Amino acid sequence: MKKVITLIFTAITIMGSYIAQDCTEISQPNFGSDSAQIKNCRQNLSLYSEYLKQKNYSDAAKFWTKTQSFCPKYKQNLYANGTYIYKKIAQQKSKEKSPEKQLYIDSVYAIYDMWEANFGSCYKIDMKKAAFIMSLDASKNFSLAYSLYEGVFSNDPDITSYSDVKYFTYAIKYMYKTGKIDCDKFLELYELLSGVCDANIANGKKVEKYKNVQAFVDKEVSPCASCDKLEEIYTTKYNANPEDMDLTRTIFGRLSDKKCTESSLYLTLLDKVLNDPNNPPSAKDLFNAATADHKRKNYTKAESRFNRAIETAGDDGDLINKSYEYLYDIAFNKKNFKKGFDIAGKLNDVCDVNAKRATIIAASASTVASSALDRSSVYCYALQYAAKSCGKSSGSIPSWEGQLLPKSDLIMLDVVSGSDQKVPYWGATISLKTRD
Repeated sequence: MKKVITLIFTAITIMGSYIAQDCTEISQPNFGSDSAQIKNCRQNLSLYSEYLKQKNYSDAAKFWTKTQSFCPKYKQNLYANGTYIYKKIAQQKSKEKSPEKQLYIDSVYAIYDMWEANFGSCYKIDMKKAAFIMSLDASKNFSLAYSLYEGVFSNDPDITSYSDVKYFTYAIKYMYKTGKIDCDKFLELYELLSGVCDANIANGKKVEKYKNVQAFVDKEVSPCASCDKLEEIYTTKYNANPEDMDLTRTIFGRLSDKKCTESSLYLTLLDKVLNDPNNPPSAKDLFNAATADHKRKNYTKAESRFNRAIETAGDDGDLINKSYEYLYDIAFNKKNFKKGFDIAGKLNDVCDVNAKRATIIAASASTVASSALDRSSVYCYALQYAAKSCGKSSGSIPSWEGQLLPKSDLIMLDVVSGSDQKVPYWGATISLKTRD
């Protein structure tokens, strides 16, 4: 414990004369200025590095502290390792519910102070410090993490990761819930984070991770993202620069994603995006327009646009799959049972394929069956697919089983349970089952 307290005191002493500057990058390690210092630096550096490799964080911390005292300007990685070592110890103390946990957390802050004192302040350090706070000390320092992340994402977003986007979202949410920022600020930062996600997705960088974190951000911003509020903000942005087609497409996409598709602003954007003479609508543009049509139950126009989106989507499997899900829903609502059955077969997940096929077959029973036996056959056919749906049809199976004829009714019809039966409309042959 004494070792930890000493480390904190040392950092505070250094910070007394600290003036902010840009982080200093050095091309060669700085082992010190005289032979004794260099020798001690190398010796302790070797020891702490070896203990770090062995994950012996307690001994690594001891020799890390000595290394820092002999060669504080060795290189920035010294401090990255130091924060890592003490964070690992703090995490262990947390699991043990040890009263020493806070001392090690404070030591991590002290190392960040040393880092800045020796190499200057910069967004890289701010980002790492903010991430540390959110992972281990958020309840006490949400506001500091928020402040650090706001500077990083506003000025140097390229250095951030999808984890930083998620951490910053939590910090923003806390600031909003505690009344420290309002909805306008929340939405301003939402736009900033969405832009970071969009840029990484467009550049092919951890695409699935950024898509997932974008969905998380969308969910968390929902208290502020009413359609009226979004339209108010985006109308101002659009009117300030209506010729900026990149901005127009971004706003169009945001409103589409939030299903805010009834306003005059959305319809204006829709017309501009789909009729831009310089840039034909992208697959995403067509998909967004189609989802708006679907919401308004304009199924004919939606179907046409979903099909166009699929044709132009290239290798965007996620958009193609979502388009097929909507097309299945359209076929279902229009009672185009066989068409919906075929569309279901184009989905990525075989469990979804079987679940949707089971559902649309069962939905056809009241339309295509002219007798109780025919109806029972249709439900029996639906159950065949439900059995292969990996549990996704489990909520419907009891109801469908209840639609099967009992054995007594089959006897009256002179039909044997387990016999082959042709399914009307579908043309399949099934082994007839009963409800009992």
